[in-house]
Amino acid sequence: MTGPLARVLTSARLALAAVGVAVIAAGGVATVAAGPAQAAGPRPNFQLPVPCGETWRLATYYGHDDYDIDLTFTGGASNGRPVLASYGGTVAFAGWGSGGGWHVIVEHGGGWRTLYLHMIETPMVATGQWVATGQQLGRVGSTGNSTGPHLHYEQVRDGVKTESYFDGVPSGITSDGSPSTGPLYVSGPTSPARNMTSRNCGQAANRQVYESGSHSGWQMLPVNSITGSATASMVMGGNKLLYTVNNGLVYEASSDTGWRNLWTGISGVSNNALAVINVDGVKYIYTVVGGWVHEASSANGWRNLNTGISGVSNNALAAVNHNGVKIIYTVVGGLVHEAASNNGWRNLWTGISGVSDNALAVISMDGVKYIYTVVGGWVHEANSINGWRNLNSGVSGVSPDALAAISFNGVKIIYTVAGGMVHEAASNNGWRNLNSGVRGTAVSATSISGVKVLYTV
Repeated sequence: MTGPLARVLTSARLALAAVGVAVIAAGGVATVAAGPAQAAGPRPNFQLPVPCGETWRLATYYGHDDYDIDLTFTGGASNGRPVLASYGGTVAFAGWGSGGGWHVIVEHGGGWRTLYLHMIETPMVATGQWVATGQQLGRVGSTGNSTGPHLHYEQVRDGVKTESYFDGVPSGITSDGSPSTGPLYVSGPTSPARNMTSRNCGQAANRQVYESGSHSGWQMLPVNSITGSATASMVMGGNKLLYTVNNGLVYEASSDTGWRNLWTGISGVSNNALAVINVDGVKYIYTVVGGWVHEASSANGWRNLNTGISGVSNNALAAVNHNGVKIIYTVVGGLVHEAASNNGWRNLWTGISGVSDNALAVISMDGVKYIYTVVGGWVHEANSINGWRNLNSGVSGVSPDALAAISFNGVKIIYTVAGGMVHEAASNNGWRNLNSGVRGTAVSATSISGVKVLYTV
């Protein structure tokens, strides 16, 4: 923001100091001093740290420090909106600082770092955690040295602030116009504000999709040349159907056509959230577009229509056919929400909180809905007949980014990823988490003719 709003002369310095960057005083104003040369690698393909498709105003003001950016949402209030990782990396700091308030610092390797300041509450990630591009770090707020809701953002190269680029395009926010603040130390002009639209639509790498079946000892077989970053699967009419997201495009392949991978026409979706269900012979695909859940069906030519459900994680989505009603589950700031087609898709909080924004699964069995989430590496189960009390299953040490569940012959089965390997746990064996031997970082599951089938990438 321009003017005195959200002035943060010390916040970034405090944040940098937290991860070992030297801070010195120059002319009574603290400045960041680069440490030993780290030979920064190529600039990562940083994205705007906000949901896909949203337009935000980028601005600075006199005395703000060169290259510092304040982001405010052009489509309404900024307060509480998701803050996303600009690029994948390791969380170097997540916590409180008197200047930056609740904030996060992400190390991307090669000498590159990004900072996200003034969040509304405790960050959703922890120091030492790896985060993917587009993963939610927290929510916009006005904590610390700030006088209005906004996101203070920086890109740092070898310990020195530099102009931020988003999707390969320079931000244009360079000089704050003050000769007393660096790293430029030039007098005027102050960089003008500008609007930019986010293309942070989920940047997970597309990988080969594999199919594994319980009848073959979980042997991993490539599904033709199909690649993707997220998968969803189901069985319909005796055929296995596989759905993938590849660079924001949704594809459908079927076992009865030799897995020909056909584009549905759906585009612009998050690369990390996908769910499918069958209701009365109609196929439904659910995706996230800029924080909004969309629905497309085989009966409407796959037109991707906004359900009105908004503010959700770009990385977690589940759906189920429950007694003929379509029900969608999403994560909003660590809280699990439920929306149903027979109530106009009103997105209601289940009461489940503190869960990973990147892992969610649901099944319907014997008239009961079961939700599975990951909380600090532990899988939890909640159901509709116990008031959604989120109980620890005892399954631990799993990735916060992968989860699938199926009902198989009256048994609840959970699939997780631990150490790069898919594990299976069942309700009839006390949830013992057994290594299937299947490799992968993401998993979806279905069953056909008494066989459990996994799709992994």
